Amino acid sequence: MPRSAPTETAEQVCGCFRAEAQAAPAVAADTMQARAIAAGLAEFGVTPAHWSTAYDAEAVAVLLRVDTPHGLFALAIPAPGQPFPVYHRRQRVGALDCRRTYGTADSYAAALFAAFLRDRAALEIPGKDVCLSAKNLV
Repeated sequence: MPRSAPTETAEQVCGCFRAEAQAAPAVAADTMQARAIAAGLAEFGVTPAHWSTAYDAEAVAVLLRVDTPHGLFALAIPAPGQPFPVYHRRQRVGALDCRRTYGTADSYAAALFAAFLRDRAALEIPGKDVCLSAKNLV
């Protein structure tokens, strides 16, 4: 008699947790882009302790979440050709002035996101009141 594939799911076998599905290639690519944008935020004083990336089923997108003194802001990674929406308290509060295209650098999106946060007083970008010295001149 030939063996058939088991019909139980992982949840039925162990009774504890549902087995996690493999991430779709598009989600993996979006997560990598969110992390690249987050790396660009380091230039503006956002440390890895203040950001995270994850897929949000409600937004149906990968979100780059930044913890600020004014709460959590999230930058959604959109479909190609669409602008980057920004959320605060699960409400859309705006979008970046760029679209997700091959020509848009992650550092440019990071700079626009940092400026968006700065304009809402959620991020203080160092440099406005810096005293010029030989140490910080380029």
